[in-house]
Amino acid sequence: MGTTAVVLGGGYAGVMAANRLAASGRPGLDVVLVTPEERFVERIRLHEYTAGTRADATVDYGSLLHPGVRRIADAAVRIRPERRTVQLAGGTGLAYDYLLYAVGSAAGTAPDGAVRMEHLEGAAVARTQLAALPAGAHVAVVGGGLTAVETAAETAGNFGSLQVSLHSAGPVVPGLGVQTRRSVEKSLRRAGVELHSGTPVRTDGDVRTGLGADVVLWCAGFGVPELAAASGLPVNDGGRLSLDPALRVRGQDRIYGAGDAAVIDDPFYDYLRMCCAAAMPMGAEAAGNILRALDGKDGMRHDSGFRGLCISLGRSDGAVQFLSADDSPTRFHLHGRTAAVQKEIISRMTLRWIRGEAKRSGAYTWPTGPQTGKATTANTAPMTRS
Repeated sequence: MGTTAVVLGGGYAGVMAANRLAASGRPGLDVVLVTPEERFVERIRLHEYTAGTRADATVDYGSLLHPGVRRIADAAVRIRPERRTVQLAGGTGLAYDYLLYAVGSAAGTAPDGAVRMEHLEGAAVARTQLAALPAGAHVAVVGGGLTAVETAAETAGNFGSLQVSLHSAGPVVPGLGVQTRRSVEKSLRRAGVELHSGTPVRTDGDVRTGLGADVVLWCAGFGVPELAAASGLPVNDGGRLSLDPALRVRGQDRIYGAGDAAVIDDPFYDYLRMCCAAAMPMGAEAAGNILRALDGKDGMRHDSGFRGLCISLGRSDGAVQFLSADDSPTRFHLHGRTAAVQKEIISRMTLRWIRGEAKRSGAYTWPTGPQTGKATTANTAPMTRS
């Protein structure tokens, strides 16, 4: 009999995982990717799409996936571990031998009058609204993370006739070093972005009135789908699927997780943030552990880290913060056109890494994580290093 591996989610983690499984060439392995999206969304490009500097932020799945991956255009609404089935929104049940939960992050809540644009649907609404604004109109971007900063800079750069402001409760991009943050703030001001940091935005009533803005783009944090919690699987306080260091759900030897919707419940891994730089290694490693399970081998403890954070500040400006493996900033950074080029190279490489994995399972590699304090958590399968 064959083995069915179902991957839930067609984002960076899910597509990487599906390719690693399918390209392994295991006889009898049926790899199924379940995603409601018709095309792959380059979420790292959404700020460009919103501001109108990119015509499309999607890619045909056919150009990314291994031909052995069977894609189902549907969404999972319930996982039934006791039956090893996934209930789909279309009404059918999908049986699995191994399941990889990679449903990604979901749009969080936004106050009245604001548009969330971390996902394609919201970005499309924001794109339309921005294009319709008259000269002199005010666009307020709320949030202090990368999405907010890049959206504000891109919008100001492409709509020189608009007033653009950025509002954050704390400092912009908190993970930056002091000098890097100063250079980012300088670039934002040079692009025409008015900065308001340190004051939370009130969310009672229509937020446009409070900010005196014609359009408000809300980029303040992510949420996750409720699928794991609704299915009775262990989740953390934020609703993310709880995993052991082998990226497996404790008590469920056939369910693994990766990406924004999952979290390793070992304090050592607190440095892993919600981003594609963490999602793709998690997806690849989770798929690798499924393949090891098929061979009767123990899973491997996840090992990934960071080397740099690239920030787009318009088409010809950017910043690169070099990082230690645990995501802490070093004293080195790049700024200006060189950094913008580096950001574009990394953005293009994400698709190349995914396509490379479709050609050869194991082609994708990533930076290793911190090397101290790697004690194996109790009740976890034995781990080894790759």
